[in-house]
Amino acid sequence: MIKNFIKATFRNLWKTKSYSFLNIFGLAIGIAAAALIFLWVENEVNYNKHFTHIDELYIVKSKQTYDGSTFVFEATPGPLAKIVEKEIPGIKYAVRLGWNTPLLFSNGDHNLYLNGYHAEPKILDLLSINFLQGNPDEALKDPNNIILSEEGAKLLFGNAPAVGKSIRISNNESYIVSGVVKDLPNNSSLKFNWIIPFKKYETGLDWLKEWGNNGIMTLIQIDKNANIDQINAKLQDFVKNKTNGEVTFSKNFLYPMNRWRMYNVFDQNGNEQEGKIKNVKLFSIVAGIVLLIACINFMNLATARSEKRAKEVGMRKVVGATKNSLMLQFLGESLIFAFISAVLAILFIYISIGPFNSMINQKLEVDLLSKNHLLFLFTVVLSCGLFAGSYPAFYLSAFNPISTLKGHKQKTGASIFIRKGLVVLQYTASIVLIISTVIIYQQINHAKGRDLGYNRSQIITTSLQGDIAKHIDLIKDELKATGNIEHVGISDMSVLNISNNSSGFEWEGKDPKSSILINMLRTDDEFIPSMDMKMLDGRNFNPHYLGDSTSVMVNETFAKMIKKDGLVAGSMISYGSESYRIVGVVKNFLYNSVYESPMPLVLIPFYADNGILNIKTKAGIDLPATMLQIEKILKKHNPSYPFEYRFLDDTFNNTFQSELFIQKLASVFAILSIIISCLGLFGLSAFATAQRSKEIGIRKVLGASVTRLLHMLNREFILLIILSCLIAFPIAWYMMHQWLGNYSYRIEISWLVFIISGALALIIALMTISTQALRAALSNPTNSLRNE
Repeated sequence: MIKNFIKATFRNLWKTKSYSFLNIFGLAIGIAAAALIFLWVENEVNYNKHFTHIDELYIVKSKQTYDGSTFVFEATPGPLAKIVEKEIPGIKYAVRLGWNTPLLFSNGDHNLYLNGYHAEPKILDLLSINFLQGNPDEALKDPNNIILSEEGAKLLFGNAPAVGKSIRISNNESYIVSGVVKDLPNNSSLKFNWIIPFKKYETGLDWLKEWGNNGIMTLIQIDKNANIDQINAKLQDFVKNKTNGEVTFSKNFLYPMNRWRMYNVFDQNGNEQEGKIKNVKLFSIVAGIVLLIACINFMNLATARSEKRAKEVGMRKVVGATKNSLMLQFLGESLIFAFISAVLAILFIYISIGPFNSMINQKLEVDLLSKNHLLFLFTVVLSCGLFAGSYPAFYLSAFNPISTLKGHKQKTGASIFIRKGLVVLQYTASIVLIISTVIIYQQINHAKGRDLGYNRSQIITTSLQGDIAKHIDLIKDELKATGNIEHVGISDMSVLNISNNSSGFEWEGKDPKSSILINMLRTDDEFIPSMDMKMLDGRNFNPHYLGDSTSVMVNETFAKMIKKDGLVAGSMISYGSESYRIVGVVKNFLYNSVYESPMPLVLIPFYADNGILNIKTKAGIDLPATMLQIEKILKKHNPSYPFEYRFLDDTFNNTFQSELFIQKLASVFAILSIIISCLGLFGLSAFATAQRSKEIGIRKVLGASVTRLLHMLNREFILLIILSCLIAFPIAWYMMHQWLGNYSYRIEISWLVFIISGALALIIALMTISTQALRAALSNPTNSLRNE
């Protein structure tokens, strides 16, 4: 019997090649799209799951409230780790960890930057680091030892053994490679190429001994049966108690590693919010919708062909086939179609995984031998096959054999109603995705086009490193002498990300009870002109004026905190025991977030050996030639360091990664849903046209024009698309209204977006169905009426 089922299935597939192709191809696209999202979701939800002790690992966070707003940081005091490990029951290990930092590594003439951490030896136990070379018990004992990742060792030494070899860092110190460890997976929050003992980092840094100075991370591993609430209760005022009430601004708590990736976002009250988990939920739903649209295609086309198989069903029943056997027949056909679609989908996945990885900036891999991947494909094939074949199975198996063999038409009211409903559902989902994509695109452009308070174009940024600081005046003169450079400004941090701050500033008239967080940026006199920033009061720094060593500038926000009119040039502020004169007020510029208003900022004269060079080029220059000139000058004065640079425009665009990710995926899924819906609409319109071929022929004989016939054939489908628009518009508005609620600086949703998106869907649908309608309207009526 099974053999006959399979024969019948492939016979039916071959007899209706066009419909079968539309079915299989549409379902394959849906499965492939869902599978790609499944790969991404799998990668996201498994972040850090490779760490053996993930359920016991935490990072210490600091909750700090200033002027009514609460901020959550990962920076903690230097003495914290050692003391909490001794004094708080339930804490097994506490490890100090520096920030992920790029350092210049040199092996002979081979120079490259690698990222890594300064960490205490216990980090190896916390993260269950797997050693490939070296002794883990000895690897971080000596301050001049270094552990390399497998990737880092290969980049520096090729395939040769690395342990015991010497390597120079930042061209001034030599380290001995004491171990090579297995690379952590890409979906790791603590990925590194090197680990250097924390002892080396803390040498000479006296602030690491202070409780009031937050500057490093603290990782914690708790005992398996420890009570996290009890630990947090003791940790909350731990710093306050250790300083006898002197340091009160920080409330510490443990934050679990298994939430670092998916959450780790906090509101202005310090409460945890959903982070990337929102995108995971969103696109899991969208992938399901696309897969559902593909299944709807199958069901629609199968039920639409039912009348052509009515006599087959009648004959089978006459020769003894039961309703159950017929249901199994049609469900089996559906499952075989779904299986063929899955095979084709696998091909699509392998073809598209490369471009998909580029789009989402990941390195996802397809592993067909993976239990999870096999289970996914099996579940999709089974669910799609059963869902898509369920209605045809029940519908066809219920045909009356006598009526079908006599040529009587079956009652099709229910099937037509269901087909229309499914078409409406398809296009509703597609239109929602189109509208969402347009609004996301508008919001991104709205934020990008916001007045930043500076000009980010034509600015090249490179690190101030090595000997550059020693020769900075000469380097500036030589760069400007090329004729292609306007200004060379210096800052200790990127203008886009200012992370240094303090609540220790005081000024006349400040409420002694208020605590206000002030951000700090160190700059030189050319930073303001290099960024085309505007002065509202006073002047810029003057390198030729000796008194400027104790001068500062403030932004507009800070100035209005000091005086309502913001005219504070000449006023004094203090920080600790030092007093500073405000010489100028800079017009507000956006930093850290383009969606928020600028926080108060103080600009301090630059004095350091490292930071950022902000090179402003002239308009209309030969950029490749200018880049070569810049590289030549910097290499001349700093030959030991490679020339690495970024355009500030690119760095700025990278701040929209989350929004761009949503936009790209929404765009792709909107296009796929439209394609799949059009495939189904094409098939249904072809079937509807074929069903009315005799009617069309009679109407043509009686004088009906091509235009009138097109209107008649298209009207039904056009009404369905209009109904889809009416349903989709409020759904899309609600979804996008909720999404935009995450941004304080956002667009207003325009009704034009809905009109244009609906018109676009209508035009695409009209083009799809008109091809079949026009073909029927132009056909010779004798072809359909010759047998009457």
